[in-house]
Amino acid sequence: MKLMDARKETFDHIELFDAPAMFTNLRIDRSTVPDGLFCYDVRGTGDDPGGLTVIEPFVAVNHAGMIIGIEDYMLERGQAKYIATHINFLGDEITLDEFCAKHGIEISEPKKGVLESLRENREKVDKAPFASKRDNNTPER
Repeated sequence: MKLMDARKETFDHIELFDAPAMFTNLRIDRSTVPDGLFCYDVRGTGDDPGGLTVIEPFVAVNHAGMIIGIEDYMLERGQAKYIATHINFLGDEITLDEFCAKHGIEISEPKKGVLESLRENREKVDKAPFASKRDNNTPER
């Protein structure tokens, strides 16, 4: 499952419960979402996996997309909030930078995600000078 960088994507501009938000059907790396914004997975149904039915902190099965917005719905893992009749697509696309500028949100430096940390560590290992597998004090077996 590939996670996308929120800072490099274009979203559908929406309102969720009358609050500004953005929607994408991709999976977003939450570490690329600035502080002050909240990220929720959207679940479809078994009959309509792409339908926008509920938001949850994390969705694995019937993942229909993600919403990033200014409201914290304070959902704990395992909780869901019905959104099907509370989502309004505004008809335009918007980037994260444009959304933050439009709604007065200061963009923070991205948090370092797990995948980014692993990549950096791998690069360090690949660049590190290694001694030979056997040094002069190690007897052969």
